[in-house]
Amino acid sequence: MNKIQQIKTSILKKIKPSKKDKEFLDNFVKELIKIAKIKGESYGADPYVVGSTGKQTWLKGDHDIDIFMIFPQKLSREDLEKRGMGVAKKIARHFKAKTIIKYAEHPYLQAIIKWKGQEFKADIVPCYRMQPGQKIKSAVDRSPLHLAYILKNLEPTLRDEVRILKQFCKGIGIYGSDVKTEGISGYICELLVINYGPFEDVLKAVAKWDYGQTIDLHLKAKKKFRDPLVIIDPVDSNRNAAAAFSTKNFFSLVENAKAFLKKPSEKFFFSRPKPLSKRELEKLHSRETKFLGIVFDKPDIIDDTLYPQMRKARHMFTKLLERNDFRVLHALEWTSPTKAVIVFELEAWFLPAIKKMVGPPVYSKKHSKQFLDKYSKAALFGPYIEDNRWAAEKKREFRTATDLLKSFLKQDNLRERGIPENLVAPMKKAKVFEHDDMWLFIKKEKGFSQLLKREYF
Repeated sequence: MNKIQQIKTSILKKIKPSKKDKEFLDNFVKELIKIAKIKGESYGADPYVVGSTGKQTWLKGDHDIDIFMIFPQKLSREDLEKRGMGVAKKIARHFKAKTIIKYAEHPYLQAIIKWKGQEFKADIVPCYRMQPGQKIKSAVDRSPLHLAYILKNLEPTLRDEVRILKQFCKGIGIYGSDVKTEGISGYICELLVINYGPFEDVLKAVAKWDYGQTIDLHLKAKKKFRDPLVIIDPVDSNRNAAAAFSTKNFFSLVENAKAFLKKPSEKFFFSRPKPLSKRELEKLHSRETKFLGIVFDKPDIIDDTLYPQMRKARHMFTKLLERNDFRVLHALEWTSPTKAVIVFELEAWFLPAIKKMVGPPVYSKKHSKQFLDKYSKAALFGPYIEDNRWAAEKKREFRTATDLLKSFLKQDNLRERGIPENLVAPMKKAKVFEHDDMWLFIKKEKGFSQLLKREYF
């Protein structure tokens, strides 16, 4: 047995559900489906368990269940939502489950069910019954088709290879197609194994990937995509199933595949995020840059809504800083259960009292007049001619990045100035922190420290 086979055998012992685990979950799923059929009958809904549980590729200890209530296409969107939530609540009540209403393209119910001493999280999602090739009516309609495709095309002997690939992606921090992670989904892992075969063959292929790598299992795609990884969805040739996979995570997968094949090790599968070490903190200090943060209360919205808005705000603040001559080296966002933070590393954060304004060429009469009219009285120095252009030096409005951000956050019209809707209210109470407060925050918040370690080291 070679080194990779030894590692695979060892990993499977840790991540593959035991026979007892499988029997227990299967029994619960049978009970859940039985109740869902009874409760869904009067609503015209048929239940299916999709996701990794339905495909038999779930990992030990990770047995969240996606149960889809499938409705006829003739229903309106309003009726789908109404009936879907109605049957979901009846199922939850039967199991005396705690429930949370969540939102994707339409609302669904998350139920925390206790059954025979174990706790299960079940997402009960309404969708339309679709056939392969049909135009979907809601984004979740594809999931039952994905289930059918994987059950038909993934050899049972390859299910363990999917498990190993999933754990590898978890270990290197890129597993999950949610908006926060922008990583690789379980479905993509399954498609890669169907296409390439065992885990090591997947990595051998991945190690040769370049940006724009395209996999089309049925050679049907007509639409062109501009993504780092393009996997044409076998049940929808107009969709890139890997659209959520970010460029950063794409190259992380490629480089880690190369590294593993060069020197196989179990560390790739179970690497635990660590906070910055004392040496790494000192190295950040030695950059002699400025770390500046905006911290505010985390709004009560799902991550798939929060993170796009956090990123939009980060881009807006970066442009604001750059426009005012505060050059940004790095910018990132992070959340804890209660707080949200946008952090900038600045190359320049304290500027002179004056700002040079370079104007039009002296031979441009119209624009020269406009420049002279504007700066003849407003300038502290000039206007004057330099290299055949008008120039003037005016008083700088903000000499520090901190003052700029604080002034911006005091504005009444934050929404109109580019702050996303759900961040406006908490931003009004946001604080800007720097210097020792920033370094204390890094030491205090382990998750944030881990993020900096991933970004810089």
